[in-house]
Amino acid sequence: MAPFYHFYNGPGSNPFSSARIGIFGLGYTPCVSIDGLPASYTPSTFAAAINSRLAVPSYVSIDVECVGDETGGTAFISVTAEQDLDTGVKLWSAILEDHEIATSAWGGYNGQEMMWIPVVAPTATAGTVLNFTGPYPQTIEVQGTYTLNPSSHPFDNLNFAAIVQGYQSNDEKEVFNAYFSPLAYTGVGESSSASVSENVHLAAWPNPASGAFSVVTQIPQGVIGTVEIFDVTGRAVSTFDAGSSTTMNIDEPGVYFIRLTTSTGEVVNRQIAVVR
Repeated sequence: MAPFYHFYNGPGSNPFSSARIGIFGLGYTPCVSIDGLPASYTPSTFAAAINSRLAVPSYVSIDVECVGDETGGTAFISVTAEQDLDTGVKLWSAILEDHEIATSAWGGYNGQEMMWIPVVAPTATAGTVLNFTGPYPQTIEVQGTYTLNPSSHPFDNLNFAAIVQGYQSNDEKEVFNAYFSPLAYTGVGESSSASVSENVHLAAWPNPASGAFSVVTQIPQGVIGTVEIFDVTGRAVSTFDAGSSTTMNIDEPGVYFIRLTTSTGEVVNRQIAVVR
């Protein structure tokens, strides 16, 4: 379990935190909430509420791929619902920072080590509505860009968090699932020639895929790139130009290899599993 810390004002305040506070209808801080409803501060009661929540089966899965560098990037988020969720849901995402030492601007927190503070929201700060209509399982893909300031938010201190949560009446603000992981960029694999530039990226998502998936590439201006997809026998499945997002449809289950080759001699490799 990893919480968010949201602040009404001061250095930790931002539109994402304000929106999250708003959906809970809170008029004070600090306040602990589970599934959008206030929870007890008593450790035993709080632990019981968490354990009760962990016992509920999840019918939603979240997969995240990020492409970028320490100054920012693009997040590709896949949300899959296994069945009708019986309520409206939103996707919320944020990059959180750990280990920031509060200054006097934080008031009473001065000198304390701050953890799980949202610093930027890759997707809509007020949440992105996910319209699941079936048939199930159904996957909805959302992407968003973000900018980071390395001098203020060291890359090693950053985590990526995403939540799928109800947003209608108070008793329907259930958290269906959440994703939390240190911020990392996918797509830079072993190079067969020169070292891979931080401006050359390759990502495929969702992974595993159920047949349809997106291949996203980024190459510097003036550089030409080619993307090739092979099956495990080495047979070429598809070839196309790099520099954009391409949707692929592969019917045959298995592991596939994706290779990006640039005109400057760089090679990036990825692999993706297609399941049925």
